[in-house]
Order: sequence, then structure tokens, then C-alpha cells
Amino acid sequence: MAAANVVASRWMFKALDLYLLRQIMPTLLVTLLVAAIILLLERMLRLLDIAVGNGVSTLVVFQMLFNLIPHYIGLALPAALFLGVLLAFRKLSSQSELDAIQSSGIGLSRLIRWAVILGLLMMIFNLILVGYLQPISRYAYRALLFNVTSGVLESGIGEGVFMDLPNGYTLRVEESRGAGRELYGVFAHQQKEDGTIITLTAERGRLVTGGAERATRLRLFQGNRSEWSPGATSADTVSFDVFDWPLNLQDLIRFRVRGGDERELTLDELLRGYVANIKAESTGIRPVVVNNPQYSPERLVPAAAVAAELHGRIVFSLSILFLPMLAAPLGVMTHRASKSFGLVLGLLTLVVYHKILEFSEAYATVGGISAGPALWVPFALFIGGTSYLFLRTEAVAGATPMQRLEGRWTNMTGVLIRLFRGSHD
Repeated sequence: MAAANVVASRWMFKALDLYLLRQIMPTLLVTLLVAAIILLLERMLRLLDIAVGNGVSTLVVFQMLFNLIPHYIGLALPAALFLGVLLAFRKLSSQSELDAIQSSGIGLSRLIRWAVILGLLMMIFNLILVGYLQPISRYAYRALLFNVTSGVLESGIGEGVFMDLPNGYTLRVEESRGAGRELYGVFAHQQKEDGTIITLTAERGRLVTGGAERATRLRLFQGNRSEWSPGATSADTVSFDVFDWPLNLQDLIRFRVRGGDERELTLDELLRGYVANIKAESTGIRPVVVNNPQYSPERLVPAAAVAAELHGRIVFSLSILFLPMLAAPLGVMTHRASKSFGLVLGLLTLVVYHKILEFSEAYATVGGISAGPALWVPFALFIGGTSYLFLRTEAVAGATPMQRLEGRWTNMTGVLIRLFRGSHD
């Protein structure tokens, strides 16, 4: 008899776990898919403008969008998991299924077990995503974007696009004809380290390729060259009829090595750089940034940026594990409670928490504060608040903490509305 009860209990728990997962997964997958598509479509419009302006194939646009998929999945994953768990528990509550489950002796801790396991799997997936897939795909995207906006200069210059040239100039043309080789309304700008500003303007220009070295130069017609230095009362301006401007395309068409940005470093590289920087500081040797490609990529990034990026990725990923514990109490409600209060409060909490981590990471990147306290203190507060809300929801009978908070919010807004109306009578 006892063995039969054990088997029945196991079967019941298994059926309950599968039922909860069936409630979570559709919302999670749909939210993830819709959010990723919306974000990709928004970026696709901007990339199409760039591609059309530079006369490149739309196939390149889809290649760039493909490299952005890991980035947008990482953005949508926490919200998808949170909404999946919250809406699943809200459905159980609204249909009185949660009351029946709890009356049979199954607490919220046991009921949420597989939701937490799902959060653990999502955390591991996100760690792989931000640790390895996103850095490589981000570099590939930037290389493609560079080739579109700058690397195609030899075959023509597009209209209305600012191009960064290897000689420090930024180039833009108003009108481009003849496959981008006949230019009209040429503007070039350079600001040197000493503050000197050089500006080139010309009515028209032409890309010319020739000579023994097959060098490409930009021939400008009917233009001006202005140079202004700090402290000068006016700029020195020289007019010209024809001016040949050599362009170093060998430097232009070669994109930099990976590692120019800390977000392009893998988790292994960040960890290796973080450990090396700690050892260097402990020996009294100040870590230096090198710009030689023969060094490891993490040597190209300042120590503060490496530390902030490493702590940030770990904290963001670990936060996903606790999202089910936040979503479940917000989804539990009574029939008299509002159906939107927990959802709105939860999404607002996620947005605020995400922005706090982003600001802390950015501030730590520039060396304003140590990366450890800047990121782990908000994470600890998030865990503490989430755990308290979950345990109180499970332990307190009757009205849930969220329902009581909603009642106080309603009373407070009611008082404010009455005061506002009274002041206008």
C-alpha cells in the first residue's frame, strides 16, 4: 500500500511538472521569437539605408542581421523567461488550479522546482551566448559594416554616409554618380590631437586609380581647404581648382584585429586578462594597453574595461536563475486582485534592475568605481528582495504580499486623486 502511494505521488508530481512546463514554454518561445524579430526589423531598416547609400547588395544586410541574432536573443531571453513563468502562475491562480494544488499539500517551493531548473538551463545558455557567441558575431558584424561603409571606397562612394578614412578624415558626399566614382558636394573634416581642425570642401570630385602602384586618389575640383588652430581668431583658407588627395586604401580596406572593444572578447580571454591584470597590480606593475596585433586580444583593452565586462556578463547571467522566483509571486493573485498590477510591477522591476547594472558597468569601465562592488551589490540586493518576496508569498496565508501592496497602492492613489480634485474645486 505504501509503495503504491509513493508511485502515485511520483506520478502526480511528474504530471504537475509537465503541466507547468506546458504553460511556461509557449509564452517563453513566442516572446523570444517576437522580441527578436521586432529588434531585427528595426535594425534592418537602418542597415538597408546604409546598403542602398553605398550601392551594395541586400545579401550583405542579411549577413549582418544574422550576426546580430545572438545579441538580440540575449536581450529577449530574460524577459521571455520572466513572462513565461509569471503568466503560467497567473493562469493557475485565475482558474483556481493553484488553490487546489496547494490544498493537497504541495507548496510553492515544490511547484516552482522545474521553473528554476529551466532558469538554470537558460542561465547556462546565456553564459555561452554572451561568453562566446556574441563576441565573435559582434566582431563579424562590425567587420561587415566597416566593409560596407569604408571598405567599398575603391569601387565607389555612397551618398549621405559618413566614412572614416585612414588619414583621420571623415568624408561625406551629397550626390554620387557613375557607380560612386563621380561625386558632387564633397565634404571632409579632420580634427588633430592638438585641436587643429582641417576642412575640405569641393563642388565635385572623382575617384582616380592609376600609376605604377595602382594607387587610388580623390581628385577634387573647385574647392577650399580651411585650417583652424586653437587660439586663432580666424581660419586660414586656400582655394583650389584641382587638388589630388591620395588615399591609403591598403589601410582602409583592412579592418582592425578583434579585441578593440571589450565586448568582442570571449569569456576565456576576459578571465585571462582579468587574472593577468590582478597579478600585474599585485607586483606594482601598472597594466598597459598595447596596440600590437601579435598580443592577445585582452591586451588591447584597459584593465578597468576587462574587469567590468567580466563581472557584468557573470552577474547578468546569474540573475536569470532568480527570475522564476520573482515571477511566480508576482503571478499569484486572488480573484479580487488586478490582473495587470503584478505584470507591470515585474516588468518595471526588470527594466530598472537592468539599467542599474548597465550604468554600473559603464561607470566601472571608465574606472569610476571598482567593478566588483558596482555590479555585485545590486545583484545581492536583487537576490535578497526576490527571495524575501518568494518566501513571504509561500509562508503567508490569505492575501499575498503583492495583493497587500496593490491595496496600499490603490489607497495611496485614491488619496492623491481626491486631493487633486479638491484643489481644483
